[in-house]
Amino acid sequence: MLKLITVVVFALFLSSCAPVYKIAHDYSPPASKRGLVCLSGCQSQLKQCNQSCSTQYKQCAVKAEQQAKKLLPGLLVAYPRQIQLWQNAHREYQRELDRYEFRQELAESHRNVSIDICVKNGEKRSVCYNKHGYDDYLFPQNRPSFSLPRPTMPTLSSESTKIRKASCSYECACNNKYRLCYASCGGVVKSKKVCIKNCGQ
Repeated sequence: MLKLITVVVFALFLSSCAPVYKIAHDYSPPASKRGLVCLSGCQSQLKQCNQSCSTQYKQCAVKAEQQAKKLLPGLLVAYPRQIQLWQNAHREYQRELDRYEFRQELAESHRNVSIDICVKNGEKRSVCYNKHGYDDYLFPQNRPSFSLPRPTMPTLSSESTKIRKASCSYECACNNKYRLCYASCGGVVKSKKVCIKNCGQ
């Protein structure tokens, strides 16, 4: 078990130190004047796209708050029941945990006594461990777990944020459209992977 924990910790350490990359783009403008004039149109399109995207997001955010206002009264009515259900589930988990820990203590005590008797009877301790050193209750995977998050009281702000995250986006592909426009004007766009964190690893 100790070896397994060590391996997991080491793997997490390595992953936290791994280099982090992002995709960057190099732009080479066209050589012709006509191509350069064309690029100015791409810039205008990019600006318009970003402005439109921002406007759409703000409108979506307003709608999200309006929707949250409609939903909030019902959510507040349901909240006490949700808390009660969570508390009941948590109490049941605590009872299961207490029973598990009690059985584990008994199993450990029984195991230790059995091993001591085995050793006194002349067996090697390693042999005694193989005979008596294991019990279902001693394995961590049998320990009860509780992952249900405690409900939080809904507010206009929290519900607006949830709806906004689910339905509103700043991603309008404006940069992708700009790169396509840039290339159509005769420019060259090259993508490359650039390290932005832990680059010395």
